[in-house]
Amino acid sequence: MKNILLITLSILLFSCQKEDNTINLSEKLISQKEYVTMLKDINIQYEQILNESKPKNLSISEYKIALVTGKIELSLGQQNRMLNATKPLIDYSTKLAKINSIKIEDLGSLIVLGGMYSPNDNLDSKYNENSFKMNDFSTNSLSTKTTLGINTKETLKINISRQELLECALEAIGISAFWAFSGSGLSTWTIQAATKAFSAAAGKFLGPLGVSITVISFGYCIYQHGND
Repeated sequence: MKNILLITLSILLFSCQKEDNTINLSEKLISQKEYVTMLKDINIQYEQILNESKPKNLSISEYKIALVTGKIELSLGQQNRMLNATKPLIDYSTKLAKINSIKIEDLGSLIVLGGMYSPNDNLDSKYNENSFKMNDFSTNSLSTKTTLGINTKETLKINISRQELLECALEAIGISAFWAFSGSGLSTWTIQAATKAFSAAAGKFLGPLGVSITVISFGYCIYQHGND
């Protein structure tokens, strides 16, 4: 019964986005600074909710991974509150997809889209099929800094190495789920394929909420590294 209620809420959230034709595509997306603030605010709300039930022997990051990987269960009330807290990201993702004519078929993939791509990102070049591969994790090339989210009119720029990118992914999703995502056969990188693969790996046990926990942690980690 609990799973049915959660699935119903997830379907309702996604259906509202698909049926909402009121978005004015001529309007601009939120700014890069507003985007990072959104991720930070959602992350704070998540951690406030999770701290209600977090075991004392686990850090908040460890607890998130335990939830995402199905080792610990979360109450239905907490899940619903966290999904509701995700609505600003879902709204942003929906507009980002519409503006760029990206067809997303499920709520998990939609959440991934917004968590991985900020307003200033070049959606065609930010990531590629090699971005999340671990076969050369220890090579010197991983320490080379790249700039994410460049826009000459925007003061906030994110400089991050591929090693830091991988560390953020591992911290957010856990080693097992990350291996599932990185080894999912994305020989040709497309946004639709990548968001679906990430969603499948992160949402195996908690569905869209597991995806939300993971992608919020991942996205916010990137911008923390970029501002170090």
